[in-house]
Amino acid sequence: MKLPYQIDLGGKVAVVTGAGGVLMSEFAKALAACGAKVALLDINEEAAKAVAGEIGGNALAIATNCLDKQSILAARDQIHARFGKVNFLINGAGGNNPRATCDNEVMTPDTENLKSFFDLEESGLKFVFDLNITSAFLVTQVFAEDMVQTGGNIINISSMNAFRPLTKIPAYSAAKAGISNFTQWLAVH
Repeated sequence: MKLPYQIDLGGKVAVVTGAGGVLMSEFAKALAACGAKVALLDINEEAAKAVAGEIGGNALAIATNCLDKQSILAARDQIHARFGKVNFLINGAGGNNPRATCDNEVMTPDTENLKSFFDLEESGLKFVFDLNITSAFLVTQVFAEDMVQTGGNIINISSMNAFRPLTKIPAYSAAKAGISNFTQWLAVH
């Protein structure tokens, strides 16, 4: 990976959630390339381990369910034991779900055999909100405590859908708008 600039993050500890995914793995690699010790949290342990293997000794892959505070606390304990207090957090765990996605681009009466807005499942909406908002909230609760003592930065991954929603994905667009709002709230807090 060629970075456009090099920042010295030696001695710093970063946590990246959703780190086994395509986007977040690149964030983790960039942080490590700048010298940070990186904890890769992902519900998919094998994916996190693969990224940690690419990074090397400054990476720690931890199977973590970011919707379960006890799982996050257990990850924090492992990070503290191996690297120390956390300086940076990137909340990248999130995504969409087919149960919260329409088949059609617009609401028209001819939606026979298509899943329309009216057919979306409440459980799908709740899952997408939890995956994006609740996970960022819980992970921030756990790791921001370190930063209150040591200083640090939190980056929450939102989407342009927060500002210009795409068709077919109302829950994802609303959840990412929630992430943007939560980030603004955190900045004031």
